[in-house]
Amino acid sequence: MAGRRYVLECWDGQVWDFNDPTCPLSLRTDPTGIEGAGFSFDDQKNVDQAGVTMRARMDDPNLIGLDVKITERVPHRRIETLRRWRHSLGRGKQIHRFHTITDFGGDRFQDVRLGSKLEPPNLTLMKDAGVILSDPVTLRSDESWWRRRPVVKTFTPAEFAGASIDSDSDEPVWPHIVITGPITLPTIGWQGEVVPLPTIAAGDRWTIETDPDFFQINDSAGTDRSWIGRRWYKQIPAGRRTVPLTITGTGTSSVTKVEITVPQLHWAAL
Repeated sequence: MAGRRYVLECWDGQVWDFNDPTCPLSLRTDPTGIEGAGFSFDDQKNVDQAGVTMRARMDDPNLIGLDVKITERVPHRRIETLRRWRHSLGRGKQIHRFHTITDFGGDRFQDVRLGSKLEPPNLTLMKDAGVILSDPVTLRSDESWWRRRPVVKTFTPAEFAGASIDSDSDEPVWPHIVITGPITLPTIGWQGEVVPLPTIAAGDRWTIETDPDFFQINDSAGTDRSWIGRRWYKQIPAGRRTVPLTITGTGTSSVTKVEITVPQLHWAAL
């Protein structure tokens, strides 16, 4: 597994680095589910139609299968290691983070929960031999996508002209914006769309979530500013690319800045 690591960060603070030789847990095979979530189609079929009309792709939650080998050389720690491993998985409500770390894809992760009841453990073998050869576990990510750390870039007024941001997301995404005043009548946009905003005073900071399903604008005091009625209708496009940004505004100072955060969503862990 050179150049590849699998790490599970559990809800209780326990971290299982399955490729670390000092870890009492290892994986017998590569996990399943790193190829990405399943999907189906919502199709419409009409009388005498050859084939169907595809209406939408329906993405499933992602299931990750781990075939875990448990070994513990110290006799008095054997059952405790098994107990600690199983307790760290929770019971479906607790959220963990599973990482696939490769030389070519970086660190891609999913937030997961225990997806099904565990099989009965072989306590006798664990106690006497200090090993369980196979302890299968299914983890479920409610979200289909694998994520990487978002791309974050901050622009000062001197950098507004010609501003751009790099993205490598497999899906189009809605960015997150933070504007620190003072700035008079700023405008911000991408993909040929520009949204005007009201003047932001010195010492004030506006936090903007552009996703229409969660659209929100708040100032530094937490006051809702979403009533301004101006929204974005275009996303940062998918694919590895440099995306030009439009940022304008007058009345700025040395503390004025615009921070753009672009989520990175991937179909698979590789």
